[in-house]
Amino acid sequence: MNRRQLLQGLAAWATGTLFTPALANTRYVCPMHPQIVQDHPGTCPICGMDLVQKKLETTQETPVISGQSGGTDSAKQAFSVRTQRIERTPLWKYIETFGQVQADQTRLRHVHPLTEGWIYDLQIRADGDRVTAEQPLFWIYSTELLAAQQDYLLALQRQSSGQSGARSVVQAAKSRLRHLGMAEKTLRTLTQKRAVIQRVPYLAPQSGVVQKLRVQEGMYVSPQVEMFQIVDLSQVWVQAQVLPLHQAWLKNGLTVEVSTAAYPGQHWEGRIDYIEPELDPVTQAKSARIVLSNEQEQLAPNMAADVVIYGGPKRNVLAVPLEAVIDDGRQARVVTRLESGGFQVKPVDTGMQTQGWVEILSGLNEGDDVVVSGQFLIDSESRIQSNLNRMNEVSEDAEQEAITPMDHQSSEGENGQEVTHDH
Repeated sequence: MNRRQLLQGLAAWATGTLFTPALANTRYVCPMHPQIVQDHPGTCPICGMDLVQKKLETTQETPVISGQSGGTDSAKQAFSVRTQRIERTPLWKYIETFGQVQADQTRLRHVHPLTEGWIYDLQIRADGDRVTAEQPLFWIYSTELLAAQQDYLLALQRQSSGQSGARSVVQAAKSRLRHLGMAEKTLRTLTQKRAVIQRVPYLAPQSGVVQKLRVQEGMYVSPQVEMFQIVDLSQVWVQAQVLPLHQAWLKNGLTVEVSTAAYPGQHWEGRIDYIEPELDPVTQAKSARIVLSNEQEQLAPNMAADVVIYGGPKRNVLAVPLEAVIDDGRQARVVTRLESGGFQVKPVDTGMQTQGWVEILSGLNEGDDVVVSGQFLIDSESRIQSNLNRMNEVSEDAEQEAITPMDHQSSEGENGQEVTHDH
């Protein structure tokens, strides 16, 4: 294409041969996805619906959708919307969340042998076995324990014969046996019988349930080996997850009610005992620890639980029903009814959310009429009108830029030189 043909094309485009001003005010919009706007018929690339023809209208910076009969089809339907006048009211701090039952770490005992030796007559066979305090769990044969017993018996003989300093030697030998894991009950038997016990019994330090059993009959063990654990489930913890929306008023001592699907209709009451200082890196939730009495041991570790946390009232709060708020993840909006009968979409900042109500921090005033039914239709109409107006501004700018260069047209003179004609 030479320069003359290019200039002819620009002239045709600027004079309307390729650009029809009548079509500049027409756009095609998806009724379900208002962000899809184009200047020709077609289908929506998201949902596949046919695009609807729209005429551009001049609107305010914040679109106001007319409620009169001259409005669009969706605006006409606005007559059936339901509104509610907002007032200041107390909101009860109330969280419905979830949690998980865990063993109370203060009631968990790690069982290690305090001396090297061989295990005999192991009384527990698998995780979940229940034991009671002072119950023999196994017997151990240990050469170190045998030597300590002999030293203790020798010290008793010297004490009986009246040797000086024998009493302190007896006490030292007895203390050594305790540190090697000999129970007081066994120590009394040794003192009475004055005979070495070949296999020393190990008694349960507390009642509970065995977990993480790592030894079997006849194994050789040493102090660094954890043989098993005993957990007392008469009291448990529930770790509840609290999302950022409610973390501002979360504190120790709040009353909590816990339930679980395993026992319908049954509830456990407790209080928040501890709040983890760190947040979950993915959900940003904060973990709150709840202590519960579990005498019947119905709550088991890793059991899922429903948690309700009560935090008391927050008074004199401007609030709207939850159904009135349109939240797309980036901005929260509500639709208000104007005195003229129209509707206006307003961005708002929200706060606490509880029992179907949302606190409004800014964006609304007391006494405003808020749409609580049908607001999505009005909001969609507003977004469509905003997108059409932006498209109209772009079209007008493009038209102006195309016409302006034609004020100076160039042509070739007889001698082949360019001649500029000013109009």
